[in-house]
This record gives sequence, C-alpha cells and structure tokens, in this order.
Amino acid sequence: MANLDIRQLVAGILTFSMFMMLGNMIKKDHFDPAFVDEIRYNNGVQSGSAPGVMPERNLLTGPSPMGPWKNSVETVKSCWNKSMQGSWNQPKGYIIFSLTGGAHLHFSQIASAVLIAKQVKATLVLPDISGNKGAKRDFGDVYDINKFILKLNGTVNIASRQPPELSDRKLPIARIPSVISEAYVIENIEPLFKSNGNLKIETYFSTPNMKKVEGVKYVNPVSCMVVFEALQLQAGLQEFANSVLEKLKTLNRESHGRFIAVDWRAEMLRTKRCQGSTANGMKSCFSAPEIGRFLNKIGFGKNTTIYLTQEGWHNSLDALTNTFPNTYTKESLIPSDKATKFSDFTDVIDFYVSSRSDVFVPAFSRLFYDSVVGQRIALGKIQIYDPAQATSSDADDYTSFYISRKNHWAYSCFC
Repeated sequence: MANLDIRQLVAGILTFSMFMMLGNMIKKDHFDPAFVDEIRYNNGVQSGSAPGVMPERNLLTGPSPMGPWKNSVETVKSCWNKSMQGSWNQPKGYIIFSLTGGAHLHFSQIASAVLIAKQVKATLVLPDISGNKGAKRDFGDVYDINKFILKLNGTVNIASRQPPELSDRKLPIARIPSVISEAYVIENIEPLFKSNGNLKIETYFSTPNMKKVEGVKYVNPVSCMVVFEALQLQAGLQEFANSVLEKLKTLNRESHGRFIAVDWRAEMLRTKRCQGSTANGMKSCFSAPEIGRFLNKIGFGKNTTIYLTQEGWHNSLDALTNTFPNTYTKESLIPSDKATKFSDFTDVIDFYVSSRSDVFVPAFSRLFYDSVVGQRIALGKIQIYDPAQATSSDADDYTSFYISRKNHWAYSCFC
C-alpha cells in the first residue's frame, strides 16, 4: 500500500510539473500552429481524418495579413447529369488527336474530342501530349487514365492506343475551334467522319479578347463534365503539385497561409501584342515593377507572398522584390532532387497553383488567364484582379469582368 501511495505521489508531481510547463509555453507563445497541426496529424484526429492522412492546414490564425483578402465562396454545384450519356455499344471508327500547348489548353481540346466522339458514335483514342522541343509524352504521364475512363463510362468508348491498321494510313484532318457545340459537330464534323470512317482532329486557338465577351456562352454538359470532373492529374504529379502549393502557404508566417499567384513572364513583354496598346488605348501587358505598384495600390502589404509563373529569375524582378520581398518562382520552391524529375511539367505546376491561389492576377491578356478563371470558378476562388480594367485604388474595381459580369463560359456549367 505504501508503494502504491508513493507511485501516486510521483505521478501527481509529474502531472503538476507538466501543466506548469504547458502554462509557461502558452505565456511565451511557444506553440507553433504548424507544430500543433503536426501533432494532430500524427494522432489522426483532425476533422475525422484517418490516421496518417495529413489534413489541409489552416494557417489563417491571428490578425489577417494586410490586403483586400476575401474568403472563397461556397462550392458550386454542377449542372451536368446522367442525361448526357448515350449508347456506344457498337462504336464505328476512331477519333484521333494530340494535346498541344500548355496544360491550360488541354481541357478544351479533350472536351471537344469527347463531344465529337460521342456525337458520331466513334471510339476515342487517348491522345499523346506534345511537350517542349517536339518531345512526346503519354497521356498517363500527366493525367489519371483510370479516372478519366471511369468518369466517361457510358458517355464515350475509349481506346488506350491507336489501332495498328491506322498507323500507316493518312487520315483526314478536321481543324476545329477551341469551343464547339453539338450543332457544330453535326454540321461540320459528322459528314466528314461518315465519309471516311476515321478522323483526326486538330484544335486551333484564337487570340483572346477578354473585354468583349457578352453574356454567358452555352457549353455542352459533356464538355463541362470533362473539364471539371474527368480530367485529373495522375497521382505522382498531383502529389508534387500539392507539395508546391503547401510550401507556398507555409513559407511566410506573416501571410497566414495566403498567397497571390501572378501570371507574369518576361518573354511576354517582348511579344508583338505587348509592344503596342489595345484598340481602346488601354494597357494589356504589365512589367514586374508595374505589378508591384498595382498590388501595393489596391492594399496588399509588404509581407504578402507572391508566386510568379516566370521560368527562373529575371533582373526586372528585383524591383518587385523591393516592394514584396516574399516573391517566388517555382524553381525556388522545388527541391533539387525533384527538379529534374518534374522539369517537363512546369506548365502543369503553373496552371495548378494559379488555379488554387487565394488571389490571381493576370499580367497579360492570354488564354492562360481564360483557363485559370474557369478552374477558379469551379473551385469557388473568384478573387481575381485584372490590372488592365480600372485606374482607381479600390481593389473591387479591378475584379475580373469574367467574375463581376459572370460572363465566363464556366458559369454555364454550374447552377
């Protein structure tokens, strides 16, 4: 009995000491929110998370960082449904295509190909992907094949490879715009397919004109489902993209997990489109110092974290970092051991991060902007500021016309 009393006494002293130490830690602000998250992760107790599954960290604690930050809107509800499914029990012929350009252009190419294959009742062959300097990648190097096929089950028949008998044949080619409808397919594609039995399609992209889009374009539900549900990154690339995103959230404690993605590339300033003014005399391209002054003008503070789509560092970025020292390119965020492995996927990382940042700012009016906005609408991340739109100091005056007027095609995909 004496031994038991001694053990209880020792346990009581240790417990008391532990609470004294805990009190001192709280007084001295020794608790790091990230450290608390790590404890919760190791014990698997965050919001019902399974043990060993790292929850998304919420670093938005304490005073908000300086700037016109806003919370994301509620998750939007998709309008597409099973009524878009059709019968392809006996598909005839094949639709063949390749993905070209950056990741932001892949969505519309795949959506068009699926719509065509469904309409003409053909088998869709998974495309290859044209990379930098003419290099070819497999579809599965970037996108999750199994999820893609599963989501399209009942909508279109899919083949992983082109049939050998078509390899040596010169197939007719149909050049199509980046956005098509069922009516377009019936009028322009179906007759060509029926007369040939197989068809290769190529998508062309016109120069974007962001300021003249009026009303909401109707988008076929098949295209909506492909763009916002069926096309997902393959697991390894998805994990890597998420790691870059998470690193941006934790680099700067004073930003409380929030950051801005800016689509800015030095080479864009040398293009013909950026050398002159637009038809209405307004600027459509902005230098790095101009972006810095813009962000400062609408209220973002010095401690704001900024991600740039620029490849590597450029000397003109020095002026930007004088105002916003927490400015990064992807090269500064990627560990050296992964830099080589993922060097061919920088466009994917730019698109992924820009679509999921707290704020997006386009320094140029280009198709990347259009595609990013679509993804952000689907994710409820509609805080997008276009420096070409106003001259005031009120951030809301610079809200993208796509958002303020709800005239982006993605709005027709959601209820």
